[in-house]
Amino acid sequence: MKKTSRNLLIPNIPKKKLLAYTLIAAAALAVFLFLWFWNSSHPVDYLIYDSQTISYDKGKVVEVLDEELQKENETSGRMLGTQKILVQMTSGAQKGRQIEINNVLSTAHNIPLSPGDSIIVKVDAPENAEPFYSVYNYDRTGGTILISIIFLLFLVFVGKSKGLRSALGIAFTLLLILFGLLPMLYHGYSPVLCCFGTILLTSTVCLSLLSGITQRTLINLASVLLGTGAVSLFYLLFTALLNLSGYNYEEAEELLVVSQNTGLGIGELLFVGVMVSSLGAVMDMTMSLSSPLFEMKSLKPEIKARELIDSGFRIGRDMSGTMSQTLILAFIGSSLTAMLVLRSYGVHFNQFLSSDYMAIEILHGIIGGLSVILSIPVTVLLSTWFLCKHGAPSRKK
Repeated sequence: MKKTSRNLLIPNIPKKKLLAYTLIAAAALAVFLFLWFWNSSHPVDYLIYDSQTISYDKGKVVEVLDEELQKENETSGRMLGTQKILVQMTSGAQKGRQIEINNVLSTAHNIPLSPGDSIIVKVDAPENAEPFYSVYNYDRTGGTILISIIFLLFLVFVGKSKGLRSALGIAFTLLLILFGLLPMLYHGYSPVLCCFGTILLTSTVCLSLLSGITQRTLINLASVLLGTGAVSLFYLLFTALLNLSGYNYEEAEELLVVSQNTGLGIGELLFVGVMVSSLGAVMDMTMSLSSPLFEMKSLKPEIKARELIDSGFRIGRDMSGTMSQTLILAFIGSSLTAMLVLRSYGVHFNQFLSSDYMAIEILHGIIGGLSVILSIPVTVLLSTWFLCKHGAPSRKK
């Protein structure tokens, strides 16, 4: 009875698994400690625009003092005009004060407000002059946190312990990109090396969290790295055919100024963006393929290599179509408004395909789909080689 009570309160985690998770946590902690020290010694000391007199502070609308609004048209339902609002500042130098702001609602900047709305206020406070206040946007901090919590709750509720480990993997990936990849790129480190370093660390931690430090994890990691390396060769070929590089990004003009001061490698940024965006799909494919192959070998030790390969390719073919379509549709969805704008300008078909924006989006979709496709033979062949040489690990209850 006592033992049952203890198991309900504290999960009975095997010692080997506990050791594996401890090692993963220690490795992740070591990575973040390194990044913390590195960022402390390498601060971002160059900004294109840095005004000490401007801040973006939080506030809450107390009252709409006056408004003159009219409908833009019958179809949109948006209101145009002006609002005079009273705002209670909740952060920044003006915290606790109530200020009046004229909120102009135009077609480009349309932020209709009502009492209780949380907003971000742009405060321009030059020296020896009265501050000027304007509405920057809605304060979406709370909403962003809320929808993230809802997503994580569903992930953990449906995935149980694996969902929790997936959430930890997502957190690790985001922090690594924000505090590792981006600062290093900004300071002029090799984008290619930074990209492969990010892929290696992300894959190692995320796959280990999901499967533990096991032989299957090593096979998955090798498959991800080999698949990524193979796709890199196609990236070089495709960018040569399309005459594309990071300089074709819309933001390249602004980054040129940064590059002159920090050494940022603009040309290779396209490679980083393409490879990082397809990494999740590649990890998903390798995990989804290796698991049934290991299970088949475990249940039927006498199974031949040919049978494993055939089964692996059959599973991979079923997955590759939907996975590739998912990636391509994701890129199409993200570029939908840009395509409508191009359409509105009466862009010709050949002009449309040859535009920098569309060429980059097409490259993203094709490389993402190709990453998934190439990971199939790599994972199947590696898993089969390992299983036929070493056998499947024993199944433990």
